Amino acid sequence: MRESSREWILETVPGVLRESRDFVSGLVVNLALIVGVIVFGWSLVEIALIYLIEIAIINLLFFSVALFTPQPVDGLDGDWAGEPTPLHPVALIPPIYWRNIKYVGGKALVAGILILAVTRPVVSSYGLHSGVPLSVGVAVAGVVFFQLARVWRYFIANQSYRNKSPADAMEFAFAPVVELYLMLIYVIAPVTVVLAGVTFAMDTNLNSRAVWLVYLVPMGVIRAWIGSLDPQTDDLEISFS
Repeated sequence: MRESSREWILETVPGVLRESRDFVSGLVVNLALIVGVIVFGWSLVEIALIYLIEIAIINLLFFSVALFTPQPVDGLDGDWAGEPTPLHPVALIPPIYWRNIKYVGGKALVAGILILAVTRPVVSSYGLHSGVPLSVGVAVAGVVFFQLARVWRYFIANQSYRNKSPADAMEFAFAPVVELYLMLIYVIAPVTVVLAGVTFAMDTNLNSRAVWLVYLVPMGVIRAWIGSLDPQTDDLEISFS
């Protein structure tokens, strides 16, 4: 009995850890935001800046990997009917495809304009002339590492990009849209209502740091969960057809 239990643990635990590693990694990354608020006194501007940088990194990485995916996008005709035309400008990396460039280019341009439009006022109010705090730089480095690990796991390991289309990579790039929607509906709106009610009932002002923590903890769980999903196999569907 004891031996069978030991074998079950040895067989089950590694699989559970592999399946949950993205979720755990996401929790660690989002824990950095909470630590930043508590320990380093990050403001709303710094949190927003890190979040926008994360979105920019996600878009940059997954838009880039989309260029290397040779499979056609479902529901599209024209260039997608036949074999793709490869472009191989650098011998050390896999070929990219002209139809992918056209498919990704427009969406990347729109995403870039939106990110810049939102980021510019945040950066202006932050005042980068004084330099970026080391704590913010470490948080951004953690975001880069986490997203690179996702690219490796879903597209590069075992050359799995060969079996994917650019739309598959785009689903990862636009996952933050779903994430933002969930945070607005299930965190920001209800928490704001509750806090407003508490403030009115108690006739007091809540401490700003405590307020950010009330928002950040459930938001971190949602962001870690979304970050752990594979849009191709989990209950997360974003269509670009």
